[in-house]
Amino acid sequence: MSDYRPLRPAATQSSSERQASISSDNTDQGSIQNESTAGKCSKRVRKAPAHVSQNACTNCKKARAKCEGHEPQPCARCVARKTADTCIYEVHTRQAKEEMLRRIKDLEQKNTSLQGSLREKEQWIESFVKTLREREESHGQTQELSYKNIVNWLGRPPLKKTLPESPFLEKPFLEKPFLDKSADQSRASDREPSIKKQREPPLSYFSDLNMDGKDQWTMVTPNKQLVHHLMALYFTWIYPTHMLFSEKHFMSSFGDKDQQYCTSAMVNVMCAMGCTLLVDQGGDAIDREALGMRFTEEAQLEITKENIQSLTYSTTYAILFLVELSSGQARKAASHLRLAVESLQEVDRDRYSTEAVEITSWGIHTLNTAWAAFTYQKPAAPISPHALVFSNVSMDQKDAYWQPYRFPSDNALQEVQSHAIETAKHYATLNQVIHETINIYCGSRNRVSGRSIIDLYRRYINWEATLPPALAMDDPSNTESLPHIYFLHMVYQVALCHLFRPLVKSKHMSPQSIAHLRNLILESAQKGLRIFQRSRQLFSNRYQTPFQAFCIVHLCETILAIGNERRGEREAVIRLCLESLGEALEGFHFVGALQAMFCQTVEDLNLELPENLSELMRGRTEYGPEELLDACERVTYAQPVDILLGRLDASISEQLEHNWQRFIENRGSGSGAEELEDSLMRSQESSPARASVEIQQLLNDTR
Repeated sequence: MSDYRPLRPAATQSSSERQASISSDNTDQGSIQNESTAGKCSKRVRKAPAHVSQNACTNCKKARAKCEGHEPQPCARCVARKTADTCIYEVHTRQAKEEMLRRIKDLEQKNTSLQGSLREKEQWIESFVKTLREREESHGQTQELSYKNIVNWLGRPPLKKTLPESPFLEKPFLEKPFLDKSADQSRASDREPSIKKQREPPLSYFSDLNMDGKDQWTMVTPNKQLVHHLMALYFTWIYPTHMLFSEKHFMSSFGDKDQQYCTSAMVNVMCAMGCTLLVDQGGDAIDREALGMRFTEEAQLEITKENIQSLTYSTTYAILFLVELSSGQARKAASHLRLAVESLQEVDRDRYSTEAVEITSWGIHTLNTAWAAFTYQKPAAPISPHALVFSNVSMDQKDAYWQPYRFPSDNALQEVQSHAIETAKHYATLNQVIHETINIYCGSRNRVSGRSIIDLYRRYINWEATLPPALAMDDPSNTESLPHIYFLHMVYQVALCHLFRPLVKSKHMSPQSIAHLRNLILESAQKGLRIFQRSRQLFSNRYQTPFQAFCIVHLCETILAIGNERRGEREAVIRLCLESLGEALEGFHFVGALQAMFCQTVEDLNLELPENLSELMRGRTEYGPEELLDACERVTYAQPVDILLGRLDASISEQLEHNWQRFIENRGSGSGAEELEDSLMRSQESSPARASVEIQQLLNDTR
C-alpha cells in the first residue's frame, strides 16, 4: 500500500494558505479585466452630428459624410478642415426636377395660349386683306381707310353708353342698331351672313364687349361675333330654365360698365356654358372644347378677385356648376354648387335691388334642390317649403319675346312670348314640393305614412292646377310652347314617378293598391315622354339643359320597369332613349356615362340592347366607375328603392286607402277630383291593355 500516492491534498495545508491562493487568483482576474476595459476606452469614439442636413454640401457629398450645415453657412466639417470657402450647397435634385416640370407645364400652357391667339390673329389679318381686295376689285382701286374706319371695322366702336339687348327685353331696347351701318356692311359680308332683323340676338348682345383696357369683359378671344353668339345661346336655351340672376339688372350694369350685377367672371362662365351648345357648321369640335376650357379658366381666375359678399360671386359659381356638370365633372361641380348656396348667406343685401337678390336666391336654391332630387341627396341648404316665390319680382312684359336661336345666320321665323320669369317662378314652387318629398323619404325621423304621401300628391296636383294658361300643357302639340315650359312639365312628371315608385315594391301594400299605383306611375311616365318627344321634334335634343338628360332616362326606365309592353314596344323605348341621349353627347360629355347606366338597367331587367349599340353611343360603350361618379356622383341614376323601402310604415296600405277616400271627399265633385279618382282607381284588368295602347300611340308619334 505504501507504493501508491494519496490523491487528497495533504492535511498539513492550512486554511490560511488556501485563502491566500484564492485572493491571488481573484487579483489576477481583476487586473486582466481592468486592462481590457482600459484598452477599449483608449479606442476612438465617433461623435454623431446633432443635425443632419437634407441637402449636404459638395465636400461632404464627395466624402460621403453626414453634413450638418445650414445654407448658406459653411458646415462644421468644412470649418474643421479649413475648407469653408469651398463649402457650397447645390440645388437638391428633387427640387430641381419639380421646378423643371413646373416650368415645362407653364411653358406648354403659354405656348397653347399663344398658338390660339396667333391663329385668331391670322384669321383676322386674312379677313382684313380679303376686304381690301374686294374693295379694290369693286372700285378699281384701293380706297384709303381712315383710322376711325379701321377701328370700327375691327369691332371697336367709340365708347358710348349703349344698353345691350337680349331675347327677353322689350321692343324699345331691341329697336336700337348694333353698329353704324357704314362700318358694318363690309364686315357682315366677310364674317357672318347679313341679318336683316335688328331685334335678333346675333348682333344685339353686348355691343361694347371688346373695349380696350379695363372695359374689356373677356381676354379669351378678340372675336366679338363669337362672343355674341355664345351669349345668345346661353340666354336662349339656359337662362329661361335656370334663372340665376336678374337679366334686367345684368344688362343695365353691363351697359354702365360697373361691377355690381355683371363681372368679367360672369361673362366668361356664361360663354363657357354657351360653348356646350356651340355647333360649328364646319364640324370642328376640338376648337369648341378648347375654347370652353379657356373661358372656364378665365372665369376661375377672375372669380378670385371678387368679394365673397357680392351677389355675382354666388351666381358665377352656380353657372360654373352647369359648365362642369356638362363636361363630365359632377363631383367637382357639386362642390361649386354648394359654395354658391352657402355664399348666399354672406351677400350684403343692402347693396342690391330686392328683385335681383330674390331672383338669384330662388334660382340657386332651386338648382340645388333639383340636383339633389336627380341624384337622391338631401339639399345642403334647403329652401322654405311655404315661402312665397318672387314676391318682389315683376312678371314678364307683353312685348318680351323668345326666339329659337341656334346659328349666327338664323332669322327667326316666329316670335312667341317668352314667359321666362313665370316659368322660373313655377319651377321654384315645384321644387318646394320636391324638397318636401326628399325630406319625407330621407330627412324625417318618422316613417313614411300614407297620409304624408297623399299630402304630397295633393300639393303636386294643386301646383299643376294653378299654372297660368300660358304654362299649361293641356295640348302638348301646341306650337306656341317653349322648351323651358316643356322641361317644366317633364320635371313634374318625373317627380310624380319618384313619389310612388317605392310603394309598388313594398310588401306592406295590397295587390289592388299596387296595381292602381303602377297604373298611375305608368301614366305619368308616358305623358312625360310624350312631352319630351314633342320638344325634341320642335327644338332638337342638341339644345337643352343638362338636367333634361336625367328626365329622359328616368321616364324611359320607369316605362320599362313598370309597364307591360310588348317586346317591340320596349325595344322602341330603349332605342328612343339612347338616340336622344346620343344627340346631346356632343356638347354634354356626362351623357355618355348616363347611356352606360341606362344600358346596365336594361340588362338588369333582362331586356335586350339594340344591335347597333355602338353607333347609338357614338362608338364608346364602356365607362369606368370614376366616369360614372363624374356623371351624377353615383354609379347609377336609378332611384334607390331598396333603401327607401325601409322607411315605409307597416300600415301604409291601409293609411293610403283611407286618406285617399278622405282626399276625394274633401275635393268634392270637381273635374280635378274626377280625373284623380279615374287615374288612381282604374281596374287592374284593364290597365295593361290601356298602357300598351298608349305606348304604341307614343311610338307612332315618334316615327
